[in-house]
Amino acid sequence: MLEDTLKKAFGISCHLERIKLKGMPLYMTSGRTFYNAVMGNASFMLVTTSDKEKFGAVALKKQLTLYMEKTGLDVAFCFDGLTRIQRDSLISKGVAFVSLPDQLYLPFLGVMLSNNYKKKLSVATDKMMPATQCLFLYLLYNSENGFFIKKQAAEDLGLTRTSITRASEQLKQMNLIREEHSGKEIRMIPLYKGLEMFEAAKAYLISPVQKTVHAEVATDKGFFVAGETMLSRHSMLAAPNEDVYAVFKGSENANMIEEIDSRWQDDKKTSSIELWKYDPGLFAKDGEVDPVSLVMSLSDNTDERVEGELQSFLEGYNW
Repeated sequence: MLEDTLKKAFGISCHLERIKLKGMPLYMTSGRTFYNAVMGNASFMLVTTSDKEKFGAVALKKQLTLYMEKTGLDVAFCFDGLTRIQRDSLISKGVAFVSLPDQLYLPFLGVMLSNNYKKKLSVATDKMMPATQCLFLYLLYNSENGFFIKKQAAEDLGLTRTSITRASEQLKQMNLIREEHSGKEIRMIPLYKGLEMFEAAKAYLISPVQKTVHAEVATDKGFFVAGETMLSRHSMLAAPNEDVYAVFKGSENANMIEEIDSRWQDDKKTSSIELWKYDPGLFAKDGEVDPVSLVMSLSDNTDERVEGELQSFLEGYNW
């Protein structure tokens, strides 16, 4: 955690308390988090910046002065990553900063610098990648945890190191999580919980459905009740003519599906099988897909009855 890193760097105790800052221009508060930091006998305000921000040292110097006038405290910015040029520019302007794990420039307290610089990934931020949505759901449905260890999340979700890194980077750029280093661990900390988390992410979420096919009734393990069939179980909506199931598109079960054209074989009982971009079993419960994935799978449905029952379903869900 940030507290541990600062304590280790300077050899004195460190305590951070999140605070709200009012009466400042929107561009100086939006997407930022503020902490009152106490280290030994020194107090200062730490301002964490958004990954979406594009900054210049001159502009930050002006902002730092305004923050100091407002609070009467020394002020430092906290960045997720800095290039050498950015670091040297901030130092030349006298802008205090912290960039974990080993770039600390706090003139009023101490300095620790290194020649290691974090390379930032370039990821799209308009919509989530399937791996990103998996990670998001993992954080959402385990919201009782204050933080998540990145390595453990990757193991639980079956993601590679590269995939979990890109997924977490995308969530950071969407302002849904922040990261802290604790020793060799990287901790992901959601900025919201429950319904608030869902609402903050809704514009970025994707439908998990890659393709829909028709096949004989699916009863094997690996198929999960989905779509209007699931919604009908939790609402007043009538069940569809075909039962709807979801299966991961890359699974063995999906590869064994024998597609049927139900228009020409009406003597057979068929099901609608959704081939998903990620494994529905990761978040399924009682044989049904998870609520958020259900909502997104029906997001393109224009039936007003479905839209109304989906809204009621979400309002009644125990976040």
